[in-house]
Amino acid sequence: MKVGFIGLGKMGFNISLSMMNKGHDVIGYDNNHQLTRKLKKNGIKSASSLNELVNLLPHPIIIWLMLPSGYPTINTLEKLITLLEKGSIIIDAGNSHFKHSMEKFEDFKKHHIYFLDCGTSGGVEGAKNGAVCMMIGGNKIAYDIIEPVVRDICVPNGYGYMGKSGSGHYTKMVHNGIEYGMMAAIAEGMQALRDSDFQLNLKEISRVFSNGSIIESKLMSWVNKSLQNDNYLDQISGVVPKGDTENKMRSLVQDTNMAILKQAILMRIETRKRDSFAGKVISALRNQFGGHKVN
Repeated sequence: MKVGFIGLGKMGFNISLSMMNKGHDVIGYDNNHQLTRKLKKNGIKSASSLNELVNLLPHPIIIWLMLPSGYPTINTLEKLITLLEKGSIIIDAGNSHFKHSMEKFEDFKKHHIYFLDCGTSGGVEGAKNGAVCMMIGGNKIAYDIIEPVVRDICVPNGYGYMGKSGSGHYTKMVHNGIEYGMMAAIAEGMQALRDSDFQLNLKEISRVFSNGSIIESKLMSWVNKSLQNDNYLDQISGVVPKGDTENKMRSLVQDTNMAILKQAILMRIETRKRDSFAGKVISALRNQFGGHKVN
């Protein structure tokens, strides 16, 4: 399939490469021309403007967005609505709020353009290896059209149609809430082990936890990876900065009864008052799966 790909940051760049490696024809665009040049070096065609991108794509035009939520996504969608023809398909695969996605679905519907909201998980590592996980909401006809591309870039059984507009991003938001709780539990557990009187070897414990235990997971394997790097956690800050995702998690707490998520948010707030080993674990995890900088 031929796909116009907008947003060539850490996730977008790797997912566009994954599409190309699976035989799909990708044309990339980013207003950061340095990223566009990086794409060319890897053999992917690029466009110098949104107009050019749209003109290079056949009917039905398929546009894949991988942009930061908020203004970058909103601004780009407002421009695209004036450029796209009837029957075009837009996939917002960033972290947009589900209510915003529902509004955009209605806006594009008036122009007879399909809008899909796609929650994406798996982190930068998953994107690099063509093994992400996707939760997609919106028009089922449009989903069926793009499903071959989704299947090719996702881990087996790691994608699906969630339902009506907004359901993809809502499902991903709840996923992030669960992730917050899991990260907090792992972090406070590692701190409890470190602070015990047993003088425990965290490197050894994390290796064991990552192989066959009930809490074996990607998160646990990333903690293990961080601990194998001697003294790495001691050298980084345990202050977890507030980001856009945290604001969404506060909204989710208000809309649902996720008490553990509420505690996980409070734990992050506490790291800004007092550095802790648990905070260092969370910082290391954020760096591993999202490429977030650590101090």
